[in-house]
Amino acid sequence: MLNESIIEHRRGVGGGVAFIVCGPSGAGKNSVIERVMEALPGLSYSVSFTTRPRRSDEVDGRDYHFITDEQFNDLVENDEVVEHVTYLGHQYGTSRAQIKSVFADGKDVILNIDVNGAKKLMERGLSDFSIVYIFLTPSSLEILGTRLRERGTETEKQMEARLIVAAEEMKSMPLFDYLVINDDLNTAVAELQSIVVSERCRVISRK
Repeated sequence: MLNESIIEHRRGVGGGVAFIVCGPSGAGKNSVIERVMEALPGLSYSVSFTTRPRRSDEVDGRDYHFITDEQFNDLVENDEVVEHVTYLGHQYGTSRAQIKSVFADGKDVILNIDVNGAKKLMERGLSDFSIVYIFLTPSSLEILGTRLRERGTETEKQMEARLIVAAEEMKSMPLFDYLVINDDLNTAVAELQSIVVSERCRVISRK
């Protein structure tokens, strides 16, 4: 009953919360987000657009919307993405229509986006909903490098490039509202879950 009341309240005020989870590649963001979504009702995942090739274990429409550069450029030209970045030569962007659809259903949205994309949103701001910025990362680049190697989806050169980017991304941690250290999956899931619950209560009481 309480969860249904929360959803109806969100519909009534016409807005929701966007939980933006950022961090280096290999930090385990998807695993943490999936577990939190299983535990908490009223959360919808925003599937980003990307021009990078699909990996063998990825599903179009679940992990990303895999599109061409021409299609991506059309989305940007028509203002259909709320943010977009280029990462290691490929473009990534967040669908405006998808976020609006989630909020119209009275739910909150959780996004896994690039750190630079989050910084662009911080600069731009979006007046029609609340945004919570969360930085998720392992405690060291050494742990991150181990995870990238275990993933086995990139060459050593590609992994080195990701670690260089990750070192730069970690410098942006002070810009975020929350920090979640993902050295232990269960702990990281519990911390992100707590952030979602507390922010929902804070926003609801303010409406």
